[in-house]
Amino acid sequence: MAFFGVFLALAMLVSYVERVAPSPVPAVPGIKLGLANIAPLFLMYTKGDRAAFGLNVLRCLLSGLLFTGVWGMLYALSGAVVSYGAMAAFRRARVFGVVGVSVIGGVCHNAGQLALAAATVRTARLFYYLPVLIISGVAAGVLVGYLAGLLIRRIGPSFSKR
Repeated sequence: MAFFGVFLALAMLVSYVERVAPSPVPAVPGIKLGLANIAPLFLMYTKGDRAAFGLNVLRCLLSGLLFTGVWGMLYALSGAVVSYGAMAAFRRARVFGVVGVSVIGGVCHNAGQLALAAATVRTARLFYYLPVLIISGVAAGVLVGYLAGLLIRRIGPSFSKR
């Protein structure tokens, strides 16, 4: 339980820092690196799907309550649930490594949030932004996957035995 709490606190801290930090691409609204996703990705590979999914959902709920409000929480959850389902499926299928699974997650996270936005405003016109979000999801997914992969290789074996 303490292990899970530490990872939840770290993920929330990173979420908050990303929220207050300037956008990595100021000319493109809504782009984030998603570094908080390192924690659930690490847990997915070391503790399994249930622990990682639980962490992801709790992080979205708590961050929403503390930092973004109800709509921010709903958008975070929509992206998290869609991306997590895809990442878990591709990890189990052993089609990609950590970076590939993270890229799938980054792209699906953006698609899930865009789908919620389109449903909320009742127009499919928002999907014009999908190519930008795919590119940013791939770039962020590579970075997050690389960093998570480093953690999994370096400290993962000692955590997966507990």
